[in-house]
Amino acid sequence: MIFTSFDFALFFVVVVAVRWSLRSFAAEKWFLLIASLAFYASWNLPCVLLISFTALLDFTIARKLGGTTDPGRRRRLLLTSLTASLGLLAFFKYGNFFLENLGVVLGWAGWRMGPLRYNLVLPPAISFYTFASLGYVLDVYYERIQPTRSARDYTLFVSFFPKLLSGPITRSGELLGQFKERVRASAEDVEIGLSYVLVGAVQKLVIADQISAHVGQTFASPKQFDSLTLLLGLMGYTVQIYCDFAGYSAMAIGFARVLGFKLPENFQMPLSATSITDFWRRWHITLSKWFRDYVFLPLEMATRANPSPNLRISGNILLMMLLVGLWHGPSWNYVIFGGIHGLALVIHKLWTAWDPLKPVKKKAAVKFVWTASAHFLTLGVVLVAFAFFRAPTFSAAID
Repeated sequence: MIFTSFDFALFFVVVVAVRWSLRSFAAEKWFLLIASLAFYASWNLPCVLLISFTALLDFTIARKLGGTTDPGRRRRLLLTSLTASLGLLAFFKYGNFFLENLGVVLGWAGWRMGPLRYNLVLPPAISFYTFASLGYVLDVYYERIQPTRSARDYTLFVSFFPKLLSGPITRSGELLGQFKERVRASAEDVEIGLSYVLVGAVQKLVIADQISAHVGQTFASPKQFDSLTLLLGLMGYTVQIYCDFAGYSAMAIGFARVLGFKLPENFQMPLSATSITDFWRRWHITLSKWFRDYVFLPLEMATRANPSPNLRISGNILLMMLLVGLWHGPSWNYVIFGGIHGLALVIHKLWTAWDPLKPVKKKAAVKFVWTASAHFLTLGVVLVAFAFFRAPTFSAAID
């Protein structure tokens, strides 16, 4: 089921109606959990076992973390969670990518082998629910939150159907606490929620879906088109991916709000950003914050002995963005996408620290030109990076 399908509309109406008819808060949460797992099963039934295993494992580990103060045991528990969660993610999502590249390396060394790959179904939303669950364990480990005592509530947090497939990547402090007290959507919540759903549906159905075929033609055979057509195709893809992703996130927020739950914003007009740093504050906000809190800041702590702050920060930003690129999929094109953004973020960070034009930028005319130029340059970086993000191969992206 996808949010824009008739099947989901019927499913959601049934969920709302049944939930409102239940008298017990516990029964209500059990019902939402069953509905969420049923929604996930509509995509892939066997993978329900996998998401349930991830949730129950991290729930158990978090409970043990909350019950011990021994540093060594806490580190072992955290390592178990990291190994299991990231190991499953690597196996299902990146295993064939690793084997294919291993085959290339062995070919260079003279070892001729057949295709190295295994045929497994990629569990839907594995990146999203893995990061949500992993963030919870890390928050408990760093004692930012107390572990929940309800396996049902935690599994519902991981599998909550509005945000399961494409985010927002909701942190435990943003949603899990909302399961402690019974909530009912007010008339205002329903109005706001339906507004989000309507806006998201327009973005997805009216804009993204309508231009996807035209965009696909330009990316399928780039050598057949002139530069202007390719530029228009690239701009079209930027609009398409924004409206597709932001639209789906808006609908997720809206459906949750109709149920009385609040999910975090995930997009805030990113294409109006005037710097690449500002772009990542507006684009896929929950992913940016996740990598900032659980990758960049720990890297900063681990490398704080580096005598050069600029070198340290630049290296950590670049590494983080390479991982952001890889998170999107098992392809070197995604890594290049992350690398372009990482390099741009580093350059902007260094430029901001230097800021040689600060005295003259206060003048109105200079400020206007500077803002327009900054916006143009930011979009230029975004477009170039999206060429690698969308193109099926590296050579197609270069073409």
